[in-house]
Amino acid sequence: MKHALIFIGIFILYQASASLLVEYAIIPFLPHTNYDPIVLSIFLSTILYSIMTLATFIGAKWCNVSSKYILSKPYEVLSLVALLSLSFILPSTWTQELIPEQWRIDIYADIFDKLSRYPEGYIVIGLCAPLVEEVVFRGAILRKLLEWIKDSLGELSNKKAWIAIVISAVFFAAIHGNPAQIPHALIIGILLGWLYYRTGSIIPGVIYHWINNSVAYFLTWIFPDIKSDAPLSTYFNGNENIMITSVIVSSIIAIACIWQLNHMIKET
Repeated sequence: MKHALIFIGIFILYQASASLLVEYAIIPFLPHTNYDPIVLSIFLSTILYSIMTLATFIGAKWCNVSSKYILSKPYEVLSLVALLSLSFILPSTWTQELIPEQWRIDIYADIFDKLSRYPEGYIVIGLCAPLVEEVVFRGAILRKLLEWIKDSLGELSNKKAWIAIVISAVFFAAIHGNPAQIPHALIIGILLGWLYYRTGSIIPGVIYHWINNSVAYFLTWIFPDIKSDAPLSTYFNGNENIMITSVIVSSIIAIACIWQLNHMIKET
């Protein structure tokens, strides 16, 4: 547990220090541009803290990086992970909307919408976030939590592993610092943790995370007039029946993917 908390502290420290460095030591010396200053600041600080984080966590071997998993050619598993990510977006979004509105305020909606209007925003949302967060929260934090559970409670079983998975998911949800994202991030964190535990690799989680974030990013290009914090029904022209039907069908596909993944990974 101690190592997991240290990793979170370093992750937060890198984010904060990168933001301060960009704000006071880089941006003031850049030539004038037409970029939104908030977008420019987030883009530069994300690139900086991502480099710092990856260099530290991989260089110090806090996250084990190996080609072993991908060399096993887990293409069917990764294809199912991709389908799971796509199919789970509607159910998780709809579930989130069941939470009272005052508890799911989206404090980053405007920032996300601004980022999504720029191609550089995809580097932040679709590339850096999935890779860095999987390295930190699954590759380092969950790995150490699983070791901690094993050392504290003896032989690691599936039931005991879920303790580590849930703890890592709570950390993952909390670090987003946004009430509107926490329920979704908690559910996704549990799924990503399960994938890491069963495969021993962050690659399935990176694929899942990348698709999830990419869909969120490109929706703002496909529906430029709809804000990211708009109700799910807005994407269905307000037709609740079509929305609910889509959620049910997507849920069935997601459950089928999880069932098949559980069987396939268990057999490998």
